[in-house]
Amino acid sequence: MNNFEIRVMLCHYWKKGLSTRAAAAEICQVEGEGTIGKTAAIKWLKRFADGDFDFEDKPRSGRPSVLDEEDLRAALEDEPSSNTRDLADELGVAQRTVVHYLHKCDFVHKKPRQDPQELTEAQAIRHVEICRQLLDNPLDDRFWKHIVTCDEK
Repeated sequence: MNNFEIRVMLCHYWKKGLSTRAAAAEICQVEGEGTIGKTAAIKWLKRFADGDFDFEDKPRSGRPSVLDEEDLRAALEDEPSSNTRDLADELGVAQRTVVHYLHKCDFVHKKPRQDPQELTEAQAIRHVEICRQLLDNPLDDRFWKHIVTCDEK
């Protein structure tokens, strides 16, 4: 249940003449414990008593948001592998702001990982040939006779 619906219910109970405590208790009984607190109910019932029946929040003072989360999400959808510096340049904000909003949007930092390069058939055959030549040379006492390799993922 959203705040608008809760406020409509509070207005209904106010018009019925219920007390603040009774109205809050009734809403919590129907919608679940903790749906509305006593303080919020007092605030809204006072507004209704003053004749203000606008159920929307009034504008608040304070610094406006610098970055729109939707713009950030759109930039990430366009280029998912972009870093915070590139996003900051693209959106015209500080890098720290981008980091803050990414955290706020529940994104987590992950190190980029390069996928291993796939060898073509010809490259794989050539690698095997070179390895055999190096191992088959009995006079060659270079270091690669002592190299141990493995191919694990």
